[in-house]
Amino acid sequence: MSLLLRKLPKPALIFALALPFLWLRFGHWFYLSLDEGIYLEAARRVASGEVPYRDFFAITGPGTFWLYGAVFHWFGTSLAAARAVLCLELAATCAAIYYLVNRTASALFAAGVSLLYLAMLLTTLYPVYITHRWDSNTFALLALCCVAASEKDDRYFSRWLTAAGIFAGISAWITPPLLFVGMALGIWIAFSPRPLRAWLVGLALPTTAALGTLLYTGAFTSFLHSLLWDTSHYASANRLTYGALSGTFRSFLAQGSAPVALVHYLDSILPNILPPLAAIAAVIPVLSKPAFAPRRFEALLSITAFAALAACYPRLGAAQLLFAAGFLWVVCASALYDLLTPRLRTLSAIAALLLAAGATAVAWPRETLKGIDTPVGTLQVSRRHFVTLNDILSATRPGDTAFVYPYLPALYFAAGLQNPTRYAWLQPGMMAPADVQSAITSLKINPPRWIIWHDFTEAYILKNWPASDRARLRFPEMESYLQTNYHVVTPDGVPTIGFKLMERNP
Repeated sequence: MSLLLRKLPKPALIFALALPFLWLRFGHWFYLSLDEGIYLEAARRVASGEVPYRDFFAITGPGTFWLYGAVFHWFGTSLAAARAVLCLELAATCAAIYYLVNRTASALFAAGVSLLYLAMLLTTLYPVYITHRWDSNTFALLALCCVAASEKDDRYFSRWLTAAGIFAGISAWITPPLLFVGMALGIWIAFSPRPLRAWLVGLALPTTAALGTLLYTGAFTSFLHSLLWDTSHYASANRLTYGALSGTFRSFLAQGSAPVALVHYLDSILPNILPPLAAIAAVIPVLSKPAFAPRRFEALLSITAFAALAACYPRLGAAQLLFAAGFLWVVCASALYDLLTPRLRTLSAIAALLLAAGATAVAWPRETLKGIDTPVGTLQVSRRHFVTLNDILSATRPGDTAFVYPYLPALYFAAGLQNPTRYAWLQPGMMAPADVQSAITSLKINPPRWIIWHDFTEAYILKNWPASDRARLRFPEMESYLQTNYHVVTPDGVPTIGFKLMERNP
């Protein structure tokens, strides 16, 4: 065993160390989140034979739907199968951070930086769950690693560049704005001594496969319409000011002890302070004494990091900046290593390892969770979410038709409910009147048995989407239809909490 550990590449060891912690933290803990259900429910529909854009509404690239749809097809539809992919991606991110930092820093320093990033993921209060952003940023970071590997491998550089092109292409087909990272890497390679041909071949492989699939399934035109819809509706309604929703130390202190609050507060502001720190780190080699003359590798890190940051637009809140934090983390760590003396480098690495272990031990979530059996496995949920899920599971049966209004698609997945419309959610302040009317038409043609209505207040909507169109915060035509054709029921005579469960009128 010890011989095997010595022979394994160090990034693989970081991966193997991070994975069990990530699984313990995120493997079975289910949140009734606004967004995760979009991808889980879409993947379930893909696994059953439906096609994104053609059969259901989608606003991102098709990559995440295809990825998790394939996982559900081969391993069964369960939260555990989906979260396993997420944990593998986050562990790969930690390993990639180690590899990139280790290019210019010692192995001990790189390990400290990587494991401190892992501790941030394990202790942050920002939701870490399945979303296209984790998928695409992981592949983009792997593309950067492959380009970095090609810089020092004269024998197999073409293979590394082909792999980099494949990863960059997959990333862009998951989240189209991540094309910024692919463009940055492509321009970098074009101005390097390496030929661009291998990179273009790699980029062409996932692009050809994606285009071929969209054309074969008849979804290409719908996909183009989705991209146009995004530019005219999504960007304006989802705009967030820089660093929004990061919280205050006082708000975290109200939830626990001072050490725990401090860890959570630092977690919350790190995504906000990493971009300016990375900008300073990119400028330091230019302004410093000649001993810190800019090096080619640091320039590559900075260019891709700010390309990944640009891809976060228009949602630049702290929770969204967290997705690009891996790139910025590497830039800041590499610059810090350059500035420190050899003795301070060692001390900093040891301090990072101790801080990672201490923060994880102090701030590991201690909320009491309850297990609940669902069609997608036994889920660990908070007491509040247990009540909501238990009410719905008590009243409905897997396979029942239902429409969740306006926005909580995780319930379709967790309860095994079938949505008769194209829309897993209708975001107030964003959806066009035509989208709402399309959903109403589908409900009239194939009326579901159940309506699960979370009546969001305008204050709640504007807190999450402050740039929403205030004239469309409610959908009166939809609400009138639901109130006319459905009546409120209470499972076992107990009033539901947080939503109205409505059944179709006889």
